[in-house]
Amino acid sequence: MSEISVWFGDLEFEEGKGEFEVVLLEKKEISVLKDRWLSLLNNQKNAGSIQKLSIFPNLVSIAIDAGFVNSSNEYYSLLRDVSIAVSRFQISSSLTDDKKIIQAVETLDDLNETVNHLSERLFEWYGFYYPELAFDEKFVSRVSETPEIAFESKMGAVPDSKDIVLLQSFAKDISNLNSQKSAIEAYIYEKMSSVAPNISEIAGVVLGARLISLSGGLKNLASMPAGSIQVMGAEKAMMKHLRSTAPSPKHGIIFSHPVLNTAPMRLRGKIARTFASSLSLAARTDFYAGKLNPDIEKKLTQKIGQIHKNDAQKQKKTASVKREDI
Repeated sequence: MSEISVWFGDLEFEEGKGEFEVVLLEKKEISVLKDRWLSLLNNQKNAGSIQKLSIFPNLVSIAIDAGFVNSSNEYYSLLRDVSIAVSRFQISSSLTDDKKIIQAVETLDDLNETVNHLSERLFEWYGFYYPELAFDEKFVSRVSETPEIAFESKMGAVPDSKDIVLLQSFAKDISNLNSQKSAIEAYIYEKMSSVAPNISEIAGVVLGARLISLSGGLKNLASMPAGSIQVMGAEKAMMKHLRSTAPSPKHGIIFSHPVLNTAPMRLRGKIARTFASSLSLAARTDFYAGKLNPDIEKKLTQKIGQIHKNDAQKQKKTASVKREDI
């Protein structure tokens, strides 16, 4: 006697008789059948028991005979609905918060590139009428809010009212994109505080989100060695080093952090290794524990402080030796 489980119930099979008997029928509800299906997908033992059967059960006939459905059409219709429910659940389960962060970061990069290009185009076009206007962070808002300033120019071409209206509309569209950027940045800050609190504490929200994006997810980042995190984003320089005599890169995108870009050149290698090591620990803590551990940031600060202290002592000693030589 063999017992197997199928998506609508449990069956018993007698080898001698070659017959299947239903011993359990599930409720004919999509949510119940979906949960059962997902359970069967995770149960490899059941799959093995089906393969050992001398004949494969005709599930349509069994379901009809057991009174689970009234016809083959109803069977396949119900099977379709349950299959869709299972697929939707699997897709939803795969869409984790770190995947959302990746999409938000990449969208933000696209928006930054688009806004920069459009702003430059607006400046070049508007410059025909008002060349004195500075191209700064307030340029777009000035054009969108007070387009008539073009008539005040003493050096530009005489503006046409239709052109000014068009340029104002163009500037407003760019302003809307800037507003969208701000909304996405706020979304990233919110997600990072819950998904990667330790990475955010050490690297900052923006750099932390980019590290997650480049690695393909928090799980991937947590499994990466510190050396890989250290040079992440410097793939071209690394390939150049491997193919020629070019020096190996000391750091990748982590250089955007003040702890590195404000450090003396001679210390950047040591600080980058220390910083990447703490990031690796922070990523593992975020992935497996999901809670903020203040000790990681505290120890990093102490280590970097010690690096600067040792360097200061070394520089002082070197200067003293030079004075003695003189």
